Amino acid sequence: MTLPLFPPDDNALLEERLRALFRSWIDYRSLSTSRLRTERPLKEESAIVYQEMWHAFAAYCAQRKLDVTTIEAADIQTFLMLRESGRASAKPRVCIKGSDLSPRYAWRLLTLIDRITRFHAEREGVAPNRAATELLQRSEYRYANASHRDPLPEFCTDAQAKRLIAYLTEIRHAESPQGPMSWKEVRDRTAVGLMLGAGLTPGDVRAMTLEGIAIEGGRRAGLPWKLALPGNGNAPARETPVAEWAGRRLAVWLSVRENHHIKGELVFPSTLGGKTWSHTGCYESCKTVLEGAGLGNDSGGVFKLRHTFALRQLAKGRTEAEVARWLGLLDLSSMARYRRVMPRPIDVA
Repeated sequence: MTLPLFPPDDNALLEERLRALFRSWIDYRSLSTSRLRTERPLKEESAIVYQEMWHAFAAYCAQRKLDVTTIEAADIQTFLMLRESGRASAKPRVCIKGSDLSPRYAWRLLTLIDRITRFHAEREGVAPNRAATELLQRSEYRYANASHRDPLPEFCTDAQAKRLIAYLTEIRHAESPQGPMSWKEVRDRTAVGLMLGAGLTPGDVRAMTLEGIAIEGGRRAGLPWKLALPGNGNAPARETPVAEWAGRRLAVWLSVRENHHIKGELVFPSTLGGKTWSHTGCYESCKTVLEGAGLGNDSGGVFKLRHTFALRQLAKGRTEAEVARWLGLLDLSSMARYRRVMPRPIDVA
């Protein structure tokens, strides 16, 4: 299918065209049965990071009326230069992980551009744009990823974690200056709480059902203490423990959920009728919670909460095999990156 040609002076339509190309690439990857790393379905964390990178690049291209067929190496270098100076967009619409331009960021962006332009060329039956390919051959980019194949996980400091927990467990009454929380505010804070207190991903949050919440058999009567999560394409079905403070927050949400007569079996639906929380809606809501807690400008996004959970469990003496099982990791070697930041103490209640 040939993409529609938009008027060159319509920046918004051009940007949407580039965004649509990214979505098509993601959809193509999600249906792939290939075992090649460059073709198989992307993990949710990678897809989110790539989306933020591409959206920023798309905005830059639209401002300069560049399309996938007209982008040149110099255009990409200019974008990288502006990213480094923090001036890629006068009104940036997305926040890309990390505020400093690292060689790895440049390598990932160039690789992303190269793959998407090749995807476009194959779909349209035209010669691929080789701008990114050309830059990837240069020594400053070619070896940028060699020593960063397994980057250190980003995690909350003690102060950040305690501040976030205080924010997540805040209770507002009718007489509070801001008034009581809406049911969506309680939902959003609880979802973030389970990312930090149970190691969940946004995908786990969206898929979790009421049946998977274990209340009986815990140390505290009536308090959720364990979650059973369904498997997906990237992780097996699993169980994971819940920190006591997060369990209390979840109990509050379940009460709010019942009082509002929310339908369906999903723990965190997007509507009172029980509609599934969309990928984008969940991610944006959780980012808003982090911003409210004063962590919105920190790198690592929502996944640093999951990493903090893992490090907390390891610091408590849990084995790597246990923590990997709770996280849904099939490859135990993935735990090596946590080992590289231990035995730094992680003091999260």
